[in-house]
Parts: sequence; C-alpha cells; structure tokens
Amino acid sequence: MRLLIADDHQLFISGLKLILKDQFDMEIHDQALNGRQAIDKCRTETFDLVLMDINMPVIDGIEATREIKKNNKNIKILIVSMLSDFDTVSKVLKAGADGFLIKNADSTEFIKAFQTIQQGNIYLSDSLSTLFSKDNKDKTLNRKEYIKFTENIVTPREKSILKLIAEGFTNQQIADTLTISVKTVDTHRNNMLAKLNLPNTAALVRFAIDNKLV
Repeated sequence: MRLLIADDHQLFISGLKLILKDQFDMEIHDQALNGRQAIDKCRTETFDLVLMDINMPVIDGIEATREIKKNNKNIKILIVSMLSDFDTVSKVLKAGADGFLIKNADSTEFIKAFQTIQQGNIYLSDSLSTLFSKDNKDKTLNRKEYIKFTENIVTPREKSILKLIAEGFTNQQIADTLTISVKTVDTHRNNMLAKLNLPNTAALVRFAIDNKLV
C-alpha cells in the first residue's frame, strides 16, 4: 500500500512513520506539509491511502480532501486530527473522506480504520461514533447510512425540487410548479450538489433514488 501523510508537524510524521513500520510493516512513501502539496502529489503520483491532518497552512485538510477526491475518487483518505466536534467531522465526510481517526488513537484502532475503509465503509474513531449513532455500537458506517445521520442535509424545499428533477422537469417547469424563479431552482440544485459532494445532476438523481427521497 502506497501511503502519503499530509501534516504540518514533522514530529508527528516521524512518530507515525515509526508506528507504521513497527506495527504494520508499512512505510510512508511520501509526505506533504500542507494541503496544496498533498493535492499536487496526488495528481503526479499514485497513492492508495492518504493520512490527512485538518489544520494545515496554504490549504486545509478539508479542502485538500475535496480536491483530491474530485480528481481521483479511488484514493482512500483517512483524516487524523485532534478536532472532534460534529460540524468538523460532518464537513470532512461530506468532502469525501473515508474515515476520521483521533490523533491519540492506539495501534489497534489504526488497524481497524485501515481495514474498514479498504472495504469501502466509513470509519469513525470510537469517541466520535456517538455523534452519528444513537446506540453507539456500529462504528463502520456505510456512506449512504452516514447521510441519514446528518441533520437537515436536504431541506424540505430542496426535497421538493429534487423530486421534480428526478421526474424529468426542466428548471422552468420546476419554477412554474413551485412558484419560484428559475435562478432559485438553479441555486438549490447547486447547493445540493455541493453539500452532497456530487458531480452532476445525474448523480443527484441517483442519490435521491438510493436514499428514497423521491
């Protein structure tokens, strides 16, 4: 597995290198000291996994995650940070990250996180699971299930517009039906694409169908 670590603290990078080598027999192939470097390296080199900090200079880890995933959705990104509030974790996962690990996690949790995201699921550190799960038992959230745990990710007005989009209505037809302007329809559409991290209207319709919103 080719690993890139993006963190602006050299001491943390050095410590993580030792842990990965000792516990997992893995080596970090490259490192980036800010989000801009991480984006550039992922464009020019091939990595299987990026370990990404959030608070970095030039470009932060959230924006870097969004850009890397936009260019290559196959790269797995595991956020490793001390931040643990709902808004931060939610923004990171919406940006496309495959997991969120608190920096004080032990080696056992690192292994669990690697295995979980390689299977295509989202991993959240044990201490974060209560933010998204009522029973605090399942810490491996499917990406579709994650959407259900976020609060008001699609507003009632957006759901109305989404239903009409899925039925094949044009922007003008939607505007006429809901008695709003075409510009408002377009704004709602773009807002949904942005916060759901979807590339186009076709993906938006698929999301709506998969999550039974239409």
